[in-house]
Amino acid sequence: MIVSRFMWLTILLAPLPCLAADAHVHGMATLQIAVEGSTLQLNLESPLDSLLGFEHMPRTERQKTAVKEMENRLRQADRLFQANSAALCTLESVALDSPVLGAEKHHGHKPDDHADLDGEFIFTCAKPGELRDLEVELFDAFPRLQKLKIEAATPRGQKAATLTSKQRRISW
Repeated sequence: MIVSRFMWLTILLAPLPCLAADAHVHGMATLQIAVEGSTLQLNLESPLDSLLGFEHMPRTERQKTAVKEMENRLRQADRLFQANSAALCTLESVALDSPVLGAEKHHGHKPDDHADLDGEFIFTCAKPGELRDLEVELFDAFPRLQKLKIEAATPRGQKAATLTSKQRRISW
């Protein structure tokens, strides 16, 4: 099911301006939003520096604690990403991938490489026709994050935007 959503997202977002040119810019992250039927899918890509303040494998107990806290915050995605209440969306799944989350899965990662985090957040909406916007609360949870570039593909069309701590909502 993820493959079909991913293919749908890729096809719909292909005409939008490419954010890949801004890949791995500290203080910045990207979020792709796709709405298909009752599913709201969010894909986050961020340099670890924007979330943790470092990008290497955690070396100290303080850094290990920071990684655990980051993971715990992201797993509570319904606090970080809030669809308008009329859509009645509930968090279904969270998938996170980063070298700092389980080093055994990323054995090819060098300890001092610049590293990212990729997150996939799936919500199911009881009233998808009411889904009109998304409030993003990443800026409070991760103060080093300054800008979030958004690409959205919804039944109402495609949209690109940049969110900041002062402008946290994207509407479609």
